[in-house]
Parts: sequence; C-alpha cells; structure tokens
Amino acid sequence: MAAVKKTKMLTYKGKPVFRKGNKIYYGNLEDNLILELEVLETKKVGDLDVSTKVKFSIQDNTVSEVGTGVNYRTGERDNLYKAFDIGAWWLQDALSSM
Repeated sequence: MAAVKKTKMLTYKGKPVFRKGNKIYYGNLEDNLILELEVLETKKVGDLDVSTKVKFSIQDNTVSEVGTGVNYRTGERDNLYKAFDIGAWWLQDALSSM
C-alpha cells in the first residue's frame, strides 16, 4: 500500500492561507468571515513578480463557494504586505465582534 504524503498547510498567525490564481484567501473556512486579497498589478524585480497594487476585502463565508460572498469592508494598498497586515487586523476585529 502506498504511503500517504502529508503536506504542510501555509498558515499566518494560526489561520490557513490559500491561493488560487491572483487571489489569496486567509482565514478558517469554518468561520463566518474570511479575507480575500486580489493582486491587481505587478512589476518585475529581477526574476520575481512583485505586487504593486492589491485589493483586499472581508467577505461573508456562509455561501457554498469561497470568494462569492458579500464584501463587508474593502481597501486597496500598494503592496501585499500592507494589504495583508491591515486585512488580517480587520478580520480579527470583525470575528471578535460577532
């Protein structure tokens, strides 16, 4: 019997991070809200593509498909770090007030 290969899930501050194309989803899929980040623009720095415009939003996660929920709060920043930092704080604040 073939051995089952275990893969480690990428997490940030204890919550899973998923990527699909140019969209990144952050948060537990069991929670009512998740954070969606969408990379709108990139520029080439050496061999890497670096984000220069990122849109982020807190979304309702009670719908059947991830990424199709209602946006409760939306913002835009000039790099992924800033968008992720603010969005993660918004998500934590929203989940704690529920």
